[in-house]
Amino acid sequence: GVPMTEEATDAPAAAKEASAPAVEEKAADTSLEKKFRTIPGEEILRHTRPSFMAFAGYYVLAMVMMGLHWLFFNDNLAGLLTSEDSSGFAKLLFTFLANDVTFMGIMLALTWFNRMLNINTSNRWLTFWLLLASIAPLLVVLDNWLTAIVGDSYPSIGTDGGLLPEYNHLIAGAFFSGMLVLLTAYYQRSFHYAVTSDAVIFDHRFLLVRGHRRILFEKISEVGVERSMLGTMLGFATISLLTDSGIGLTQETRGVAAVAPAPEAVQTNEDDTNAEKAGKSVVRRLLGLMTYQRTVTTASPDPKICFFNVRGWQDTEELLNELHMRHSQSSQLSELKAALTQD
Repeated sequence: GVPMTEEATDAPAAAKEASAPAVEEKAADTSLEKKFRTIPGEEILRHTRPSFMAFAGYYVLAMVMMGLHWLFFNDNLAGLLTSEDSSGFAKLLFTFLANDVTFMGIMLALTWFNRMLNINTSNRWLTFWLLLASIAPLLVVLDNWLTAIVGDSYPSIGTDGGLLPEYNHLIAGAFFSGMLVLLTAYYQRSFHYAVTSDAVIFDHRFLLVRGHRRILFEKISEVGVERSMLGTMLGFATISLLTDSGIGLTQETRGVAAVAPAPEAVQTNEDDTNAEKAGKSVVRRLLGLMTYQRTVTTASPDPKICFFNVRGWQDTEELLNELHMRHSQSSQLSELKAALTQD
């Protein structure tokens, strides 16, 4: 037989190495098609996720939580407020702050305030996590109480302490804040967006929550882009899709709600002088201005129904506009008119 040359010997190996990336790419495409539930013949043109800093508010909230825990950590707070040069007010402040009840009150206030702001950090799982961090010291207190009660009936158990160790704010703060950072990173990866040849697909998988939404291009009425100050600096933006059915829109109530005084305090009586009537009239008008609220309709920055703080947003917007125009009725009529003219 004719001996094979070195090039001929290496040819099958080279062909195998060249085909390996193609096989991996095809496997990745198959995985994406299965995840986004594409229909036969539908092609995924682009897929993306929120930027790592898309949920920067969550990281800021984790830092605030850690700061509050550090503030109530006895050793650090004692060093700041009970030094020899500290005033009596500082020591009184330390006595007030070094209290688990005060800590729980401030944490609960933070939880309520974050929930009422109605921003992207006001979701349910984050509210639950803040609430859990708020009431954690209460578990130790209840454990000590139960141990004391049981210890009276069963002296062998003792009353020196509960089953749980003494609450350490620094360790608890590191745990709750660190877990919040990890959960936020996982939450950011739970959103996956795809632009296909036929539709826009939003996929969401977080813990036990599953969400999947598919919007056809002919249903889209507007493509909008919004960039925050942080997004402008870091290069990401939110792309919102509006439809005729109202998907992508939300109603917000704007205004300042004030606590109004008792009705008799601002109502005029027959015995009131002209000056008192005028004063109450002014008070009513001021209260009306302070409590005035209005409802406006805006684009919803919900990560489940928009491209929330994605990188490469220029290319994504350009692709969406191109496909939107291609599937619009005006474009289809123009193509039909051109075809009839040629005939």
